[in-house]
Amino acid sequence: METPAADSWKRRVESHHAQSLRVMDESWRQGDFWKSFAPMFRADPHRTDDEALNEIARLVSADSRVLDVGGGAGRYAVALAFRCRSVTVVDPSESMLEQLREVAVEAGRSNVEAVLSDWESAEVEASDVVLCSHVVYGVADIRPFIEKLISHAKRRVVLLSFVDSPQSSIAPLWEPVHEEQRINLPALPELINVLWEMDIYPSVRMLTSTRAQSFESVEAAIDELSGRLFLGDDTHARTRLESVIEDFLERHDDGFRIVGARPTRQGVIWWDA
Repeated sequence: METPAADSWKRRVESHHAQSLRVMDESWRQGDFWKSFAPMFRADPHRTDDEALNEIARLVSADSRVLDVGGGAGRYAVALAFRCRSVTVVDPSESMLEQLREVAVEAGRSNVEAVLSDWESAEVEASDVVLCSHVVYGVADIRPFIEKLISHAKRRVVLLSFVDSPQSSIAPLWEPVHEEQRINLPALPELINVLWEMDIYPSVRMLTSTRAQSFESVEAAIDELSGRLFLGDDTHARTRLESVIEDFLERHDDGFRIVGARPTRQGVIWWDA
């Protein structure tokens, strides 16, 4: 069966990953990729000013069992555990799940379960609501991934996705640093096309946009972007970044931003099983 949207998605994801692997230091490819980043994904489970969380919570009832696919450190899972019967988080990163367990204990929630696995091979029971937040961008075989989400949802599937994929704002720097044009991962618009192709017509709630990321200084931008561009110990690539960085930054009242970086937009997508 011809699936143009899913096939286009797969080509973009595979091309993006191939670019990344070409420039990554070997150490980036080994072990738990998220180990050094995991603490950054913690969030206060009692927060009330998170529009995405509040919208997701509206789609979950007090008697719901929630399955959070790729739920990581529990940004949504632990908060939802106060509002539903239980939450099971499936994630392939042990460091992320360590953070999840710590946050759950600190919050006094015993109704949060962690399952160490990628979604494709996970063996878990179906739940009332299946949540998948900011995960699908890098999934090459998107159609079977979504089909498995559906098969595990008794009531509803809920997705959260950015309009522009993560890291797309730094794509303009890829060519001067790595000498090839960056291929961005697909995101919300492409996801909707895949769902329509699967004969799924979801509801979508767009959330309030937020400012593009800013950096305190040019030096701070270089330090952070070096990691996001996978420069590692490549001194030549870092030199190239340093030589062009000021052409790609513009000053704002909150610091420096990448020229042309768009405000961050995300949407909550859901449909009933």
